[in-house]
Amino acid sequence: MSLITRARLEAEDYLRWHPATRDLLHHRVMRKARRRESQDTNAILRSVDQLCAATRLAPNARATQQSEEMILERIQPIDMSKVNWREYVPDVERRHVEKAVVLKPRIGPKEKGVVFISFEDQWARLLWNCNLKEFAESYTLVVSPTWSPPNSLTNYLFPAAYPGPIFCLISNTRDLHIFPRLSNRYLMVPLFASSWVNPDLYKPLPFDKRDISIFMLANFGKYKRHFLLFKALRQMPASVRVLLIGQDNGDRTGEAIMAEARAYGVQNRIELLVNATNSAVIDAFCRSKTTVIFSHREGSCVAAVESMFANTPVGIFEDAEIGSRVYINESTGRFFQHRNLGDQLMDFVVTAHRYSPRAFAEENISCFRSTKTLNETLKAHALAIGQEWTQDIAVHHWQPDPQLISASDRARMQPSYDDVETRFGITLGTG
Repeated sequence: MSLITRARLEAEDYLRWHPATRDLLHHRVMRKARRRESQDTNAILRSVDQLCAATRLAPNARATQQSEEMILERIQPIDMSKVNWREYVPDVERRHVEKAVVLKPRIGPKEKGVVFISFEDQWARLLWNCNLKEFAESYTLVVSPTWSPPNSLTNYLFPAAYPGPIFCLISNTRDLHIFPRLSNRYLMVPLFASSWVNPDLYKPLPFDKRDISIFMLANFGKYKRHFLLFKALRQMPASVRVLLIGQDNGDRTGEAIMAEARAYGVQNRIELLVNATNSAVIDAFCRSKTTVIFSHREGSCVAAVESMFANTPVGIFEDAEIGSRVYINESTGRFFQHRNLGDQLMDFVVTAHRYSPRAFAEENISCFRSTKTLNETLKAHALAIGQEWTQDIAVHHWQPDPQLISASDRARMQPSYDDVETRFGITLGTG
């Protein structure tokens, strides 16, 4: 049974990412999307949703362009007031936008406040529950997407419905070019979700005090590819200690992860923590010699930068489509090849003390530096269109949701939180 399980896991992953498979799926989804059953709004949106899936599967730039052009053509005549967001975004009617933070209070008619919202399902709650025109007149909106490539129904419809400019972060550097193709209302900011890590929270242990050889922080979705670590461990000494921390992903639970570990015969070498606290995650980064990320494709991957601030080097695959790969260099970590992964991992653990990722991260990435970048962008735009700018934005970090760092800033922003709740019926943040 273990042999069959291993073969299934490895075959599924191989087929999922093989170019021929993705090309076949792309054309299959495209054919289905072209067959619209009717011209009503819901039928069009269902076809657009399918076209978005086809775009994410596109094998080349030409196929991507064809899909995107078809999507734009189909959404152009849609009346946004007739979009039933409940069909496409779970819990969209909730009037609580947890992953949001007020970065600047509204000063007056010529100086807007600034609201930051991460994750597309949270933006959709704003669209569904809010007087968008009045909100856009009072607050500048900054959004942070989840995934790359960002071709999704929400990312196409959001700028069509929102009446103001949308300052948009990225999950991958390629998004700087993709989002403007989706809509010219996206004003791009070259920052990631991983740009908001607070270095002050991480107190790295000396390497001779670190008791975790390999740390993997990842939800239990298949795309995180835990099985690759288990497969590599079969070729590594039994002394290698591994810690996994994650959350359930649909029907993928911690038990599913341990079942895969048992299939590879390495279950006794792994410690698994499910739904750990943020303080436990930070502690794990600071106790680990290495961190590994085995996804082939995802968003920016905050874990990579968190690891760097713990002075723990990061290893990812050389073909990984992960935004934070731009920060992997000879100081911060290494790129793995797929062959002989066990040998590479063992070498990574043995040489981990030679890396100095925190020094690089402090110089290039922290939430304090990112705040300056975002502030300069927002200020320049405001002044260019005749608005005023007398106050800068506050510093925030992800903990793990966006939160203001300073207690004085939290007090300063409270009237704006109250304003949004009173006028728009929306509660922002986690309190």
